[in-house]
Amino acid sequence: MSEVDNKLFNEIVGKLNDLLPLPVTIQKIIDLTKDPHTELHELVSVLERDQAMVSKLLRLANSTYYGFSKQIKTISHAVVCLGYNNVKNLAFAASTSPLFKNSVISYALEKGALYKHSYAVAVCSRLIAKQTKYPNPEEVYLIGLLHDVGKMVLDQYAKEKFLDVIRLFKTGNLTFLQAEEQVLGFNHGEIGAKVAQMWNLSDELIESVKYHHHPQNASAGNLAVHMVHIADVVVEMMGIGLGYDGLNYELNASSTQLLKISDSDIENLIVYTMDELKNDELMEN
Repeated sequence: MSEVDNKLFNEIVGKLNDLLPLPVTIQKIIDLTKDPHTELHELVSVLERDQAMVSKLLRLANSTYYGFSKQIKTISHAVVCLGYNNVKNLAFAASTSPLFKNSVISYALEKGALYKHSYAVAVCSRLIAKQTKYPNPEEVYLIGLLHDVGKMVLDQYAKEKFLDVIRLFKTGNLTFLQAEEQVLGFNHGEIGAKVAQMWNLSDELIESVKYHHHPQNASAGNLAVHMVHIADVVVEMMGIGLGYDGLNYELNASSTQLLKISDSDIENLIVYTMDELKNDELMEN
């Protein structure tokens, strides 16, 4: 980044608390789940104070993905069945998803398009995590949901600059991401990582949001970023939530090689993701 671009980046970072404050309930849940001495009743007590959260959590816990034989009717039952970290990730997903439902004009995304895209990437990321036997698929799901959070920030605070981004993109010589990086000096993943950092999320999640377009730049042990990158491309192939930057988005070969994802696996992911979205009411809500 040049000095001017650094100034813009730092100005935007300084405004993040006003734009995307973390709900109090979620901050308490994050703190509790990080403490190994937290007891079940403490987590349940915090969740039960937020009835809207309880309702969303129970809907998620009873979704077809988990396939529990008996309906989960209480938060304490959900915590026992899913575990602390899964509940944290689901609570975070439930509380932040409304943020993605507005239009994002700078990226030519109509109302609801960013949510549909992000949710589909979350679902596909989790499928890849299961296929590769990754130990924490719900963490990958959350990364998929949040990977484009930076787009909302830039749409709010860099709208005028995006006129130049669009103008450069329309010359036909660069992808939208390359035009974004050239004009702004940074991309939506980098500003999104600052949001994740502000929200006190895991280092792996922060890095994955930052490098979801450039997974080869992430730490060697970070497999989640490659899963989300592949899922992002798969969902673009499916035509879900296409904006300016959905054009000419290339799949990074290092990601498919590392995770041993073949062309036929990509085709299967498209089918399985579509099937799961078709049966999931959350895609439309």
